[in-house]
Amino acid sequence: MPYSKRSKAALQAVITKCIPAAEAAGCFSALEGLSGGSLHFTAGGQEYVARQQPAAAMPGVSLSRQHRALKRIPRGIGPRPVCNADGWLIVEWLAGEVKSDIGPLPRLAALLYHLHGQARFGWRISLLPLLEHYWQHAEPGRRSLLWLRCLQRMRRRGEPKPLRLAPLHMDVHAGNLVHQQSGMKLIDWEYAGDGDIALELAATIAASGLDGETLINSYARMSNVAPERLRRQVNRWRPWVIMLMASWYECRWQQTQDRTFIALADGAWSLLRAKNR
Repeated sequence: MPYSKRSKAALQAVITKCIPAAEAAGCFSALEGLSGGSLHFTAGGQEYVARQQPAAAMPGVSLSRQHRALKRIPRGIGPRPVCNADGWLIVEWLAGEVKSDIGPLPRLAALLYHLHGQARFGWRISLLPLLEHYWQHAEPGRRSLLWLRCLQRMRRRGEPKPLRLAPLHMDVHAGNLVHQQSGMKLIDWEYAGDGDIALELAATIAASGLDGETLINSYARMSNVAPERLRRQVNRWRPWVIMLMASWYECRWQQTQDRTFIALADGAWSLLRAKNR
């Protein structure tokens, strides 16, 4: 995501207002990631990440909600927020290693169980409005009959009844996990909200192609939920999260024209096509 001199000047003004010890920030550098939109910088001897409010609003996604979520979670789970002002969210930089793989699944299950045991955020995650948004904003030539039929089927059936409501991160993958000596922490909380624990597991498994059995069994032991019951609920959410991934990739293709997103979308559509045969 390109940043103009005007947007960087606006960020500098926010930094001066929110971080009194910093008269000026050092060099801004864009952070890698499929979403884009984040800058790393140093100010007053400390490192921070700034995220700009996207120009195109999405249902249930905002910097203010992300800021509220980060204020509520313990420091052992994610970064500490600094401020949300004038279209910019600033959080502390989490030092550590971001690995190419997600790490030991029992440790990941423990992190998710710890998060899900916190007080709820206060707003529910609803996938159908997001799916409708992605359909409406996709490139017209990419709107397939399969996509339309899947969306219509989900409208008719509605989302699965939650097994257990909890605060969710909803974007758990290797790139959003920072490995520190004290354990793993999660970054990029823009999709966070209250939802079914099985939805988080289904989304995590689908996003990283994980061994679902190991993650589900590890989580079930910690949460005192029968593994088979949890497995069934994760499977109910699976088509929803694959559809969400495919739709998100399509929207990012329309925004960026980066063919990486076409390949990712086609892979997700193939999974849904096989499921619907």
